[in-house]
Parts: sequence; structure tokens; C-alpha cells
Amino acid sequence: MQFTDHKNVASVKEYSSASLHQQQTTSNILSDIGSGSRGLIPQEPTSNTSFEAKPADFPEDDMSDDAAENTFLLALDGDVDFEPEAVLSLMRRMNKSKIVGAACGRIHPIGSGPMVWYQQFEYAISHWLQKATEHVIGCVLCSPGCFSLFRGSAILHSDILETYTTIASKAREHVQYDQGEDRWLCTLLLKKGWKIEYCAESDSYTFAPEGFYEFFNQRRRWTPSTMANILDLIENYKEVTKNNQNISFLYIVYHVFLFVSTLLTPGSIFMLILGAIILGFEAIPPWLALILNLIPVGIFLLLCLYASSQKQLQYAAVLSAVYVIVMVIVMIGVIRDALNEGLCSITTILLLFVAGVFVISALVHPKASVAKS
Repeated sequence: MQFTDHKNVASVKEYSSASLHQQQTTSNILSDIGSGSRGLIPQEPTSNTSFEAKPADFPEDDMSDDAAENTFLLALDGDVDFEPEAVLSLMRRMNKSKIVGAACGRIHPIGSGPMVWYQQFEYAISHWLQKATEHVIGCVLCSPGCFSLFRGSAILHSDILETYTTIASKAREHVQYDQGEDRWLCTLLLKKGWKIEYCAESDSYTFAPEGFYEFFNQRRRWTPSTMANILDLIENYKEVTKNNQNISFLYIVYHVFLFVSTLLTPGSIFMLILGAIILGFEAIPPWLALILNLIPVGIFLLLCLYASSQKQLQYAAVLSAVYVIVMVIVMIGVIRDALNEGLCSITTILLLFVAGVFVISALVHPKASVAKS
């Protein structure tokens, strides 16, 4: 991933209002947001080389606050594709208010294969709609490092730089600091009062993992980082709501409910699969279905503690394939029962509700549902 310095989408000679030491530290920070390391890494060329500005020089003397406020840093992954208008949309969004420290757009996963198809659906639900909701009722919590625009004065805030460059020494710090650098940086911005906004008209395209192993490793890194940073905001809600006028107590409560529901999701899915097996396979008694579900889950927990990452991935791939087959069979059974029992049955109502949520979401968001991918 790389950062490109823009001022009105052109090269600028002023890099920031910080000292030379802060500027060099910032160069290290901005080169790795969204990567697996927080050190300085080689810059990868993008497909939009004609649009990139040349890296700004590092001046010896400090620049004015106004220069820093009007200096924008574009975060990019090496494989991201976008049009100049996408960046201009982010800049227009940030120019509306000086308290906007970062802005992100709508990221489209591209590639081929079933794994990418799933991510296209997931991005529409978990990224586009979630960020739009956060933007309307409060403030976006994460501006993805693969394509985002940051304000220079926000990034170069002394407390943010000092905290961001802290070396992780505890398990929780490793999860929060190193597993999702973009989200960690955004957490610091929010705690210092900056606002992060979402601009749906700014489209960018990034290659999504096409294989199970790559996808699994990516999500195993993203999910704990997301949980750790949200927990940080919840634990420090008094400081956050005091410093950030865009985050209210009710908005914190909203994320508390999301956080708790995320914690309960694995257990909910376990009970859902158990109930589906009981419903779809009438010959299997409930106690046997429970044991059949507990055994593979227990094996995976032991593998997470004692086995290598490669063994964990192999077992997760096999287990996922087995569950796909089981759930297809169960879905056929559920549809059959719904047809037999009629519209007033609990099974039919649940099936229509689950499907209706996504259908209604697609109907009220026509541009998102037919977006180019």
C-alpha cells in the first residue's frame, strides 16, 4: 500500500506543519496502513500512475497550520484501481468541514470465483450499508487503508503520532495495533475529536482473495482488530463523547449492541446449525445432533491452541465444505416444510423474513445492488 500526497490533486512542496522528525515518522506510518507491518515498506506502483502526485519534499522548517489542513494524503493499496473523480469526491467531502480528518468511499471487490462472489455480497451488506449507517447516525469508525483520504493536520497531530508508533507489548495491543493498522489509526483520530465520513459516490476497485486460505487469514486478522478497537471506544466512551461532537452516548450504545451481538454470533450460528439439522434430518435425535456439532467445533478449538496455522487452515477448509453440504440439504428440507405447512407457519415466516431483509435492502438501494464489480 502507498500514500500519495495531494493538495487540490496536485504535487505540493509542503508536507506538513510538523517537525522533520514527525514527518519522517509519518512517512513510516502512512506507508503501511492496511499492510501486515508498521515499518517502512517498498512502494508498489498503481495502475493510475498518471494521476499520482510526486512525493513531497521534507522541509526543514515548520509549515503553517493552514498548509497542513489543506494537505491531503491518499492511502492506496498496490492493486487498487480508481478514477481521478473518486479522489475529487473525497476531497469535496472533506472540504465541507475542517473537523473531517478522513474520508472513505465505496470499495468494490473484484476477481473471479465463488469466494469473490461471496465477498461482493458481503461488502454490499457489511461495508457499504454499515458505513452509510454510521455516517448518518454518528461517525464512520474505520476508513479502509486500501483507498482513503486523510487530512495532513489530523495525521500529524502529536498525540496521534506518539500513540500510533507505540510498540505493542501485550497480547491485546498486538491485536489492536498490528492486525488492522488502518482501524487503529482511525480509532486515535476519533478519540481526538476528528470526524470520519463515507462518500458513496467515490468508487474504487480492489482484488479480493480468491482462495479460501487467503480469505481465512485476512478475516482472522480483521475481526479481532475490529473487536479490539470498538471495545477501546466503548471502554473510553466518556472521553470519546466529550472530545468528539459526532459521537453521542446513544451512538456508543448502538455499537455496544453490535459488539455484544458479534460476541454471540458464533453461539447463535452453532444453535442455528443444530436446529437446522434437527429440522432437516428427522431421523437424528436432538442429543445426537448436539454431539455431532460439538465434536468438530471442539477439534477446531484444540487445533487453534496446539496446531500450526497450516493445519488450522486445512481443517477449516474441510469443515466449511462439510457445513456447506449440510446446509444445502437443510435448506431444501426447510423449503419443503414451508411449502407443506403454508404461509402461517413459523418456518415460512422465518424464511420469508431472512430473505426479505436482503430483497428490501436491494430495492431501496438500487445503485448499490446493480453496482459494477
